[in-house]
Amino acid sequence: MPRSSNVYILSGYANPAHLENVRSETEHISKVRWGQDGHQIELSETNSLVEDKYSLNLSSAQYVVEGFKTQETDNASHNINRQAMIHHHPRGHREKHLQFKLQKENEVIRMTLENLNTDDYQRCIKGFLSVSQKIIELERTEGNIRADLQGFFFNDRVRELDVDRRFLLEHIKQAYRNESIRLDNGEPVTPEKLQELKSEIHLLPFLDWEE
Repeated sequence: MPRSSNVYILSGYANPAHLENVRSETEHISKVRWGQDGHQIELSETNSLVEDKYSLNLSSAQYVVEGFKTQETDNASHNINRQAMIHHHPRGHREKHLQFKLQKENEVIRMTLENLNTDDYQRCIKGFLSVSQKIIELERTEGNIRADLQGFFFNDRVRELDVDRRFLLEHIKQAYRNESIRLDNGEPVTPEKLQELKSEIHLLPFLDWEE
């Protein structure tokens, strides 16, 4: 993907009323950000203007502010920070890949997507946007959020992307078969580890395929 053909996909499916654009000399960031009562969710697309670099990132954080501690508040207190990214950068990790920071053990896994041309990669980005709807809905349900987050983040065109979601999941499935889903230590994900990852409900939408 040369710099002259940067990928701009989020703007076509985001709610224009809440889409922010921040442009500097080196990068262009488009994002939709929602926050209320300690909850934060952000979906952002970053294009480098000086090198071959792109990422679409979904991140969420929930912070519980504690007052006087009791045994009950100690047990209930939690700090959550989750992140999922579809990414391309020519240095470091050269391959186009998905990267996740999981809630359970603060571990990172990477899913390398192989044999993708430019059109395929853009379909995977669109598939990522489609999956993002499910992740955001999980955040809404888990956080007892009453706001219409789907309407806040997306326009009606996002419904067209279900076919791209299936396309992305097929490539993730192939990555697993090729041992291209790996832990941060470089070890491939085993069948046992895959079942453990599927128990993480915020990751499951990316693993929702038959083995």
